Amino acid sequence: MELAKTTSLKFEVTETGHQIIQAKINGHTVCLILDTAAGASVLDRACIKKLGIQEEVSEENAAGLGTAEHEMGLIDVVKFELAGLLYKSTQFVSLNLDHVQAAGGGNSIHGLLGSPFFRKYQAILDFGTNTLTIREPLSDFD
Repeated sequence: MELAKTTSLKFEVTETGHQIIQAKINGHTVCLILDTAAGASVLDRACIKKLGIQEEVSEENAAGLGTAEHEMGLIDVVKFELAGLLYKSTQFVSLNLDHVQAAGGGNSIHGLLGSPFFRKYQAILDFGTNTLTIREPLSDFD
């Protein structure tokens, strides 16, 4: 049995207790909150144009994030880079994230990395070492 390849990277814990990583989207550095409770990965609407991403407004609205429903856009991130590895066609949605900026502890927050990414890449969050470890994707994951 061959072991799955793994990659690890450090995350920062903000004053508010949120875990933040740096990633690259279309060559631009972004700060993302690691959000295992989020049902989707999210990018802030305020930054998607700068990242060269087209948005298709959805008829569905997103709930959660501590407020009422939000208008949501569907986007496809063609080049998502984490720890030097490229993840092609990573699914994100776009939302107004003004209300989560305080979680950044002084850093601008560009989005949330949600549970579908963690599940697909068999993520392990180690709070003792502030490390996110990801593996090769699950073969049966769509």
